[in-house]
Amino acid sequence: MDAWKQAWWLTRNEFSKDKLQWLWSAMFMIYTGSMSGIMLLSQEKSSSIYPVIDSFFMIMIPLQGYMFCRRNFRFIYEDSYTQMLAYYRRLPISNETVMWSRIQQSLIAFTYNGLFYYASLYLIRLQYEGFQWDQYLAFALTCTGFGLLITGFYILGEFLNSGKKYMIISILFIPIMIGAALLIRMTDSYGLMILIDASKSDGLLSPIMWVSIICGMLSIWLCSRLTLKKLVHRDLS
Repeated sequence: MDAWKQAWWLTRNEFSKDKLQWLWSAMFMIYTGSMSGIMLLSQEKSSSIYPVIDSFFMIMIPLQGYMFCRRNFRFIYEDSYTQMLAYYRRLPISNETVMWSRIQQSLIAFTYNGLFYYASLYLIRLQYEGFQWDQYLAFALTCTGFGLLITGFYILGEFLNSGKKYMIISILFIPIMIGAALLIRMTDSYGLMILIDASKSDGLLSPIMWVSIICGMLSIWLCSRLTLKKLVHRDLS
């Protein structure tokens, strides 16, 4: 409980450093949500765009776990994540507290960014699918579960690698998602429509939604534990 309270202080401190991040994040999510809706409209004209839409969603959804602040944009040439860890180690603040804060920031970002992303997506396209509020909430939670799943691996990259190496790891994520989208298409399926249909038919009782959320939380927990175990031995100088 003490670590959680200390982490909350860190979280509030991080969010207060750059107040414009709330504006930039909202604008970016409105843009990507609108683009997602436009891509869904285009899929009605051509089935060849299905893998593109699936790839786009799988790449963009994990980004909802980040606020668009200066530190997140400077991690390559300033190695900002390593500097942050070194600073907190000197205070000293425990690695567990820093990890709790990172998880808190992700959950807040997913909630805040999701409000704008899924609202834009709904207004542009999914309102025509006849979603009720519980069905659309199930769809949003299913996507968020996937985002949490990937965020666990992002945490590993942030805390255990330099900015340049983390960038390489992040770039490698893109062809993996494209490959996954192509594999889905080779089975004559369309990943996003599977989520949409499951959410509409089962609502908050959707098995896919619960599996997604559970897998996402397990990923966060397992990756966080592994990160803490390895972080003790990392040289931050």
